Parts: sequence; C-alpha cells; structure tokens
Amino acid sequence: MRRILSVVLLLITQTLFSQNNVDFSFTNEPLQNVLTTIEKAYDIKFSYRAELVKDKRITLTLKDANLTTVFQQLQSQVKIVFEKVDDRYYIIRNQTQEGKVRICGVLVDAESQIPIIDASVVNKTQAKGTVSDANGYFELYLSFPSDTIEIRYLGYKTKQILAQELQTKPCTNLFLVAEKFSLKEVLISNYLTSGINKRSNGALTISPEKLGILPGLTEPDVLQSIQLLPGVQSPNETASGLFIRGGTPDQNLILWDGIKMYHSGHFFGLISAFNPYVIEEVSVYKSGTETRYGDRISGVIDIQTDTKVPEKLSGGFGFNMTHADAYLKVPIGEKFGVTVSARRAFTDVLETFTYDNFSERVFQNTKITKGTEIAENIFSETTNRFFFTDYTIKLIGKLSDKDEIMVSNLMTKNELDFGSKVEFFEETSRDQLSIQNSGISGFWKRQWNDKFSHDLKIYHSKFDFEYLGRFQGDIVQLVEEDRKQNTIRDVGFSYDTFWKINEKNEIQSGFQFSSNDVSFSFSGFSADDEGISRYLSAEESINNSYALYTSYKYNDQKNLIINAGLRGNYFSTTRTLFLEPRLHIEKKLSKRFSTTLSAEVKHQAVSQIIEFNTANLGLENQVWAIANGDEFPILKSQQISAGFLFNKKGWRVNVDGYYKNISGLTSLNRSFGSTSVIETFTEGRSKITGVDVLVEKKIDNYQTWMGYSYTNNQFEFSQINSGVRFPGNYDITHYFRWAHSYTIDNFKFSLGWNYRTGTPYTPVTSETQANGDLFVFIGETNTVRIPDYHRLDFSGTYTFNFDKNSNWKGKIGFSLLNIYNRKNLLERYYEIRPFLNDDNEVQFRLQTVDNISLGLTPNLVFRVDF
Repeated sequence: MRRILSVVLLLITQTLFSQNNVDFSFTNEPLQNVLTTIEKAYDIKFSYRAELVKDKRITLTLKDANLTTVFQQLQSQVKIVFEKVDDRYYIIRNQTQEGKVRICGVLVDAESQIPIIDASVVNKTQAKGTVSDANGYFELYLSFPSDTIEIRYLGYKTKQILAQELQTKPCTNLFLVAEKFSLKEVLISNYLTSGINKRSNGALTISPEKLGILPGLTEPDVLQSIQLLPGVQSPNETASGLFIRGGTPDQNLILWDGIKMYHSGHFFGLISAFNPYVIEEVSVYKSGTETRYGDRISGVIDIQTDTKVPEKLSGGFGFNMTHADAYLKVPIGEKFGVTVSARRAFTDVLETFTYDNFSERVFQNTKITKGTEIAENIFSETTNRFFFTDYTIKLIGKLSDKDEIMVSNLMTKNELDFGSKVEFFEETSRDQLSIQNSGISGFWKRQWNDKFSHDLKIYHSKFDFEYLGRFQGDIVQLVEEDRKQNTIRDVGFSYDTFWKINEKNEIQSGFQFSSNDVSFSFSGFSADDEGISRYLSAEESINNSYALYTSYKYNDQKNLIINAGLRGNYFSTTRTLFLEPRLHIEKKLSKRFSTTLSAEVKHQAVSQIIEFNTANLGLENQVWAIANGDEFPILKSQQISAGFLFNKKGWRVNVDGYYKNISGLTSLNRSFGSTSVIETFTEGRSKITGVDVLVEKKIDNYQTWMGYSYTNNQFEFSQINSGVRFPGNYDITHYFRWAHSYTIDNFKFSLGWNYRTGTPYTPVTSETQANGDLFVFIGETNTVRIPDYHRLDFSGTYTFNFDKNSNWKGKIGFSLLNIYNRKNLLERYYEIRPFLNDDNEVQFRLQTVDNISLGLTPNLVFRVDF
C-alpha cells in the first residue's frame, strides 16, 4: 500500500510541476531569495557563485508565467544568463567578458551524479583556478586558444578539453562528469569527510589540502585528524599520543618522506610536529600492513610531502594563538622545483589565552607549576621560556619522462628553560630541556617501461634529547645537578621494485637496511658540607637490521582484491631472523556490500622504557632503548581482523573486529607501580580484542558520522598481580565520537562530541606511619577506573578572495575545545613526598596526583594563500 501511495503522489507532483505556470510578486527582494522561490515553484536547481547574487535585488510581478518568461524578466534587470544543463539543472553566470573564452559548468560524480565540491578547475597556464562550490558549479576564463582545462581533485579525473574547441560560443556550458581514477588505488572517496580516502591495500589516506573541517580544528593537523578514525585513541588528549588498537605511541612507525621520526609532537604532544601545508598525502595502516613497512609492531603513518614540480610560484602564511607559519613553492625551470616551510611558536614572546590553557594542561603536577606560594607568606619567583619550531626543505626534479628525484630535509625542535627562586630560603633552581628530531632523505624513481619500475631511497634520522636540572641552596649549603641524554642515529636505504604483470596482477619486492645507534645516560652529583656524591649510568647499543620482502597484489575491484606478502627481518643485537607474513583481502559480495580480512605479524627492536632518575621534573620520563634479548626483549605483534562495508544512498557503514597479541612487554616500559618507583623487572604480554564501527551519512551540504570502538586490552605478567590478567594502563573499553559538518557558501562549521570510559589505575588501600617511616598498601593492579571522559568541540571557518582572479585567498577561523568546560580526569597515580612536621623533622606522606584535561580553550586562525 505504501509503495502504491508513493507512486500516486509522484504522478500528482509531476503533473503539477509540468504546468509551469506560476504567479510571482517581488518588491526589492534579494536575488538569492528570488532564485530560491523559483527553484521550489518549478522543481529545478540552480548552480551559481555566491558573489553573483550579492547586492542584487529584484522588483517583479508576473501572472501565470512559465519558466522561460521568468528567465527573460530576470535577465532584463540584472546582468546574468541562465543556461540549461538538463531538464532540472540550470547554471547562472555573468554576461560574457569580451576577448576571453569562458568555461563554466557543473562538476558531478559519474556514478552518483552528486556534485563534487572543492575541486580545482584549472588550465595549463595557471596553477590555481576556480574551485567548485557547494553545488559543484565553477567558471573559468581561458586566454589562449590552445589551452586546456582539467579537474584536480583527489580520486577524480575529467577529459582535458581544448579551449579552441569552445571559442565559437561566448560561454561554453559544461556538465563535467568526473570519474574516479586508478580504481586499483581508491576504493572509497570522502571517507569520514572530504580529503580522506580508503585504498585497495587497506590504508586510509588523508590529503590536508582537501581535508574538510573537523571539530575543534581550524587548520588541518595530521595527527589530530587521524584520531577521527575508529580504533585510534589518545588517552591524554594529545596529538602525538596515538594508541592504535591498543598499541602505544612508540610502537607506531611514523615516516616523513621516508625519514623515521622518533618525536612527533610540539608543546609536549598537544600539537603535531608536521606542517600540513606542504603535505600531499598521509597513509595510515591499522592492520594488514604492506610488507615494505617494518620496525614497528602497531600502526603505520606514512607522510608524503609534495611530489610534483611546482608550475608557478605559490605559497602562504598565517598564524593562530600559539604559532605562525609560512611556506613557499618555487619552480626552477621546467624540471626542478623547491618547497620550503617554517613554523615557530611565539610563546616565549607573547602569552595568549590558548597558550595559558595549554601550559596549565601540560605543566600541571610538575616542577614548573610548583612555584607561587610554597608555604604561608613564602613565595617563589619563576621564569618559563618555552618555544618550538620546525622547518622543511625539499628539492623535486623531473629529469625525464622516466626519472624522478627528490631530496627532503626536516628539523623539529622544542626548547624549555625554567627558573625558580625562593629568596626566603636563598634557593635557586633551573631546568633546561631540549628535544630535536632532524633528518634528510633522497629518492630516485625510474620507470623503465610500462611493466617495470624501481625506487631507491636513502635516509638519515637524528634524535637528540637533553635535560639539565640544577639546584642551589645557600642556607643548607647544597648543590645538586641531574643530567639526562638520549640520542639516536638512524641511517638506512631501501631498493624497491614493481613489476606489473597485467592490469590485475602485480609483484613488489625489495631490500632494506637500517642501522640504529641508540644511547642514553643519567649523571649527576650532590655536594653539601659532608662532601660530594656522584652517579653515572650509561648505555649504548647498535642494531643493524636487514630485511627482504615480497608481495603479490591481485586487483579486480569489481570482485576481489588480494595483497599477500612475506617479510624477513634480521636483527644484529639478537642475531635472530624473524618472518612476518602479511595479508589483506577484500571480497565484493554485491554492489553495496563487501567483506574484508587482514592478518599480520610484526617485530620491533627499538622502543621506549620508563626511567625514574629525572622523575622530579615530571616531563618526558621515557627514553629510547634497543632490545638485547635480556631485560629488553624483541617486541612481537600478531593481529587478525575481519569486517564488512555497506554503502547505499549516502549511507556508509563499516564494521571491523580484530584480535591482537603483543609479547615482549616489560614492567620497565609499562610502569605498573602505584608510586613513582618500580623495583622489580618482569616480562609479559598483552591480548587485545576489539570492534571498530563507523556510520556516515551525507545530505547535500551536511555530513555526519558516528564512530565507536570497543577495546579489551588485558596484560599478563608473571610477577605482577599474582600472574592474573589485568586491564592495561590505557585500556579504554568504550570510545564514541559523533561529528557534524555543514557548508554554506564560504562558511564551514563543524561540531563534535567525544565520550570514552576512564582508564584504569591501581588503588592504595591503606597507609600508616611508624617510627617516621611510611608504609603503603596497594590493591590489585588496575582494578579501579577514573571517571568517564566527554567533551564537545566546535570550529568554523570563512574563506574569501583578496582579488577578482582569486589568486590571493584568505581564511579566518575560530574553534572552541571543551565547550562546556568539563574538568575531565586523564590520569591518577600516587607519589611519596617529603614534608617537615611540627618538630621540623622530615617525614613522608602519600600524595594522590590527578592530571586534568584542557578546559574551555578558544583558538583563532588567520591565513593567506596565493
């Protein structure tokens, strides 16, 4: 009955609209309102630029008018032209400018017929052209008869059209049908939002240039964007603290143009260390990783900067409330180009409201916030100089039709200098912290023929961490100094071959070598009236890693995709060969429904461990170390996952379940103690089961998506918790995100809500004092959880042009983190701290330490691109 009624209503509607005779009466009415009324009256759709109708008003009265009459009357009042695309779609443009060829039209997806927004419509002689609006409409002037136009949009292509073929008309009206290119690569476009795509190898790719607006972000942040993916969590609400399916941040492989990164955050992780404005694409693997990736057991984040030689000079600059940045793309002839970028915080010069909130979040419960009033009427004076910076330089060369070369350089740096002075006690202290990660890489690709190509890559990565803390007390005649250093020298090369057997079959093989020189040291002294005591602990290890890999790819996207391979790793420190099979399969069961299966084995020789020598600072208490097979074993991960994907009428549902087993964990790299010191060493494993769910829906200019992750992360250590399994330190059972985005003209808005269950901690059951000693009794490991976490974020941007040719573009943005200012508890632990009793005797007491999340945090951004 419902179906019959729908058919009847459809016939009635068509009959009514086919009459095409309507009465209108407008008095000084804005043109945009008039067009909206006409659309509803005749059941048609207009595509036009917002500037076209701005400040235009209509006064018009018509009786029993058809659509043609309406168009004629409007064109007599304003300088516009209506051009028919089909029976329902019309394009509105300005009247033709003489001496030029005007190209205008609507860009739509070939399969769904949905307009493609934010696609650059360009011609050969200008690098930047007009951009399609929310309705897919674009227009462009061509000055050269031999010129061509094309569409630049990730995942789509159109046929190039010669301008000379279009000169016969003052404005050629194109209904461009854009088809997805390279079907072997892109499976799903606009995954979550524009600029995120799913590829046939199981990876998710992010293009910052095309990335849609995200909740709480006014600028694209690579690592923050990754957190939108189900299965990726950040328990400490940082950008760099990414836990991918239960793996810790140091278990993620992060590459910048092939350079291994050992530190990926600014402002102690709150901001990504990577400038998004020179990044072309980011590939993210959660499972089923390709065999060419090794050395880490969790996720892969492969960042690739621009690979095309710039056609013309372009660039941009801008600032927000923490830092400023600039980038420039410069062509050097036809075959070479250079891309440079730089960012620097101005926090050492100007303290904004955003910086104040970031500082309160980062430096809480550390020496840096223990200034102010330390006792009644006793104060300390503090100075805190903190800043970060990064820069990149890249040379791109197209030597021939077969040869490409690239040389990339990167440097990231964080500096902290904190001083404290208590005049009453005549005490001074100073803490200096420096973290740098720099690197250089070279790349040569040769396409020998249509079937065979190879890549040759070399890289050098350097990580330097140095902390120096000094205390001097003149009354107590005490001088103390602590120093910590952690250094990594990583050099390597790889040779990769690609053999395309036919359209559906391909074989990829390669050899990789890397040498890691890792050292860390702790030193210091304490001098008082009784003498000087010193300590020194240092270790240096070198691991040479050799790897051979091969993979077979079968791609019949209409039916079946297979990516299977084997990787062999040899680590010199343990003199052991490890085999790593990898598999990713996607089977299409119908036009709308497909299933996936992935499996992988991975090993890791370099990871981070907890250290307690500099725990008094409260920042960065982890160091990188090389596995030696004894107290630092090789980490091993085994993962299998399976799921399905459903896509119909704008709805997209993706469900993926997985099981992950990690061995080689130690109490030194997990830190399970309830207080600040661990005296035991034990080796263990973790078993992780989980389900990731994503639901998306797009309706015209509105898009919403919901992501949910269930995770059960259980640890097992023979000497901890009596050998009984217990939740991992960062086990988040339920993680839910709901985000919305809406675009209207040049405005973009986004709103998102995050909810997750609290992480576990080990409680203290009781404590007692006896003869000046403190006795603490702890409960079972990680049996209590902190309160649940939830937060609401908002962001909005407005883009505009500085000139008529759209060569200079501007953007203003505003964001709010934690709109309702909830004080979420991020972490709870205990410390034993000394104090003076009423008899001026030193005693100890147990202190509960709570780390609180960011409160209500606004941010502003202003950008100019040309």
